[in-house]
Amino acid sequence: MSRSGGSAPQRDTPVLTERGGVRKAAILEAALRVIGDKGLAGLSMRAIATEAGLPLGALGYYFKTKDDLILEAFELHTRREADRVLAAFAGVGSGDHADDVAEHLTAFIRHGLTEARTSLVAEYEFLIEATRRPDLARVSRAWRQALQIQVGHVASRLGSDDPETDAEILLSVVAGLEIDHLSTPLDPSTTQAIRTTLRRTITRLGLRGDAGRL
Repeated sequence: MSRSGGSAPQRDTPVLTERGGVRKAAILEAALRVIGDKGLAGLSMRAIATEAGLPLGALGYYFKTKDDLILEAFELHTRREADRVLAAFAGVGSGDHADDVAEHLTAFIRHGLTEARTSLVAEYEFLIEATRRPDLARVSRAWRQALQIQVGHVASRLGSDDPETDAEILLSVVAGLEIDHLSTPLDPSTTQAIRTTLRRTITRLGLRGDAGRL
């Protein structure tokens, strides 16, 4: 998958042993947690080392700068989110109704706002920082394009006559619902409101395999 805005600069990376790979993964995981808890403004190499349970000097072997670490953490997050989107839509088929599709998307949003909340907060921290950093912006654009392709395939299965546009609409609605509810508790009435918004969107787009229940 190509990235818009030119090729990303090459990064020198050390050859890792199995133990080194585990350490590097632990550092990236710790960085994502710190970003989700304290924001990028609260991110420091010392905070990451403390969170990872590693000596501060260990971070310098795997990442030359904090910016390099942030970039790799964002790349890790986008790969995981792409997998989460695929899993959310895995059960959506051409015979699904608007209620079925809305339920899949509601579960996706609910998971992001509860179990994966720290990760979701980190995501929006990255996206804001991408307005200032071209390297993060390239990752963001490539990720968005990949998501549009994934969701476009689902829209096509559901009878869309313009899968690319419908995918863009669905992604925008999901992102808007995440942002709207990120700072408030998710109770049953809020979950139902999210489900209703999604169902109405899906219905208006005509994404259904069978109109019988609409």
